[in-house]
Amino acid sequence: MKQFWTIFKFEFRNYAKNKAFLLVTILLVVASGVVLSIPRIQTMISPKNQPAPSEKTVIALSDQSEEDAHAAAAFFTAAMPDTEFKVTDQNEDDLKKAVDSGTYSSAVILKTLLHYTHIVKNVGLYDSFGDQFNAVLLAKYRGEKLVQLGLPQNEVQSLLAAGITYETVQTGSGKDQAQNFFYTYILIFALYMAILLYGQFVATSVATEKSSRAMELLITSTEPKNLMFGKVFGAGLAGLTQFVLIFGSSYLFYNLNKEYFGDVAIVQSIFNMPLPILLYTILFFVLGFFIYAFLYGALGSLVSRMEELSNTIMPVTMVFILAFFVVMFSMTSGNVDNVLMKVCSFIPLTSPMAMFVRIAMGEVAGWEVALSIAILILSVFAIGVFAAAIYRMGVLLYGKAPKPGEMLKMLKNSK
Repeated sequence: MKQFWTIFKFEFRNYAKNKAFLLVTILLVVASGVVLSIPRIQTMISPKNQPAPSEKTVIALSDQSEEDAHAAAAFFTAAMPDTEFKVTDQNEDDLKKAVDSGTYSSAVILKTLLHYTHIVKNVGLYDSFGDQFNAVLLAKYRGEKLVQLGLPQNEVQSLLAAGITYETVQTGSGKDQAQNFFYTYILIFALYMAILLYGQFVATSVATEKSSRAMELLITSTEPKNLMFGKVFGAGLAGLTQFVLIFGSSYLFYNLNKEYFGDVAIVQSIFNMPLPILLYTILFFVLGFFIYAFLYGALGSLVSRMEELSNTIMPVTMVFILAFFVVMFSMTSGNVDNVLMKVCSFIPLTSPMAMFVRIAMGEVAGWEVALSIAILILSVFAIGVFAAAIYRMGVLLYGKAPKPGEMLKMLKNSK
């Protein structure tokens, strides 16, 4: 046990003293502080009691429907407050040139009460003008028809202004996927980066020691399992420390500037996540990291040169990346409880992300969570023992890395 603690402290100190580790941590902490302080800074440097000028989008209106063009422009401008419609008698070709030159942001040629041409220079990815203008034009058409049928103007306006109000009441055990999506996305991406990054750090550390022959000296004074577990736990604590520092500082900066994010629902959703979700994040980070770190460490002990490392750990990396894509696709589709996700929730290599997402955004029974965590914990110990055996075998193994079948045969014969 003493050997384990010695190696554990040595590995953790190596990460803590590493300039790259410290620089990345400091930069991310500072970046989170700056980003979360931007609203406060803007308030401090902007003139007080002076509202920011609002510029309306200017759209040319050519009315060919034999209606009062100026009345139509006034109606559209009133119905769309951020837009100003200016009447013009230019033809379509001239309007195209005017829009292309920037004289107007766009142009509308109203050909009939229910048909128009919209001239634009660029069609934005999230352009909503068509939907807005269609609704306004349809309301205008219906209002005029109702007046023609003899309905008083005030009743027409009241009828067109009528709207539906509703509220959604959620049961106590349900999930709001829209609200939970943002913090789940950030946390799952953080889990992905941390597990992948620190797992590969373990593999690189083991491969470096072997290629430099330092491992041969270490193995004479320390048991292989102490070396393996010391490295993995040391790297795990370093990763968890960095994780806590970055997210902890972000939470601190958010609370310092909380009053400036009152209307930003996304930011509030991220920093007001339930405490159980945060605890599950830490749990799945730790267990997921150990699973992959043990595998990476074992595979790192099989290579003789650093150049061989990437090819050797590629299968494990691909499994992890595939699990990440399955989880992200399920999240964006809104169906996080599909059959594939349920299966992945109980496979140790995929459950750290799959089960976490189902807990945050889906419907999962308590026994499923307990079973998934139990399988994951047992798998950590089983894979750890198996990785230590491979590590012990691979310490003095040089040359081409053995195939899986050869490796199992060697492990059997070494017992």
